[in-house]
Amino acid sequence: MNGATTFSLRFIAFALIHSLLASDFCKKAGSRYLPAALQRFYRLSYNLLSLVIFAWVMAAYPLPPVLYIVPGAWSLVCTALQLILLLLLYRCAAQTGLAALLGLQAAETGELCTTGCYGLVRHPLYSLSAAFLIVTPVMTVKWLLLTVFSCCYFVVGAIIEEQRLGRKFGDTYRNYRRRVPMFIPRISKSKDPTFPG
Repeated sequence: MNGATTFSLRFIAFALIHSLLASDFCKKAGSRYLPAALQRFYRLSYNLLSLVIFAWVMAAYPLPPVLYIVPGAWSLVCTALQLILLLLLYRCAAQTGLAALLGLQAAETGELCTTGCYGLVRHPLYSLSAAFLIVTPVMTVKWLLLTVFSCCYFVVGAIIEEQRLGRKFGDTYRNYRRRVPMFIPRISKSKDPTFPG
């Protein structure tokens, strides 16, 4: 089995495990069968396990062929863009509660966030992560596979997340979805006085 195939199979395994553990089914099972003392650490455990499995994915295909290297100063531009994207990712994660996202405190305030990053696109973390992967100054076969698989996973994850949010917030979320694009911000945004953000 070659490196690209091994990497692909490991990523698919990661995506399946990650999605299953994030599902309402597993969360409800955890709240039903885990002791109360452990339930509050579900999100943290989920994140740590995801990190370990992702490291296992990235350990595959250690010496992939290089497809291209962005030449000269443009390589520095790409690196600077990636740093900016990381800062924006931090800002968007902080907007909804970084500690809750990491599993260090109780998750979900029960409110729908529609301002700031979430006033531009509905899934800013996915959009920024995809952009970070795309603007790499060194593109290898492994990084290309990671980018393609991740972008597909982001789309599927966003669709599943939107179904959950639609059930939870009803018309409020449906109105938000009509006004705010999914991944790519609109260049010109008409102001709606009834819509915050």
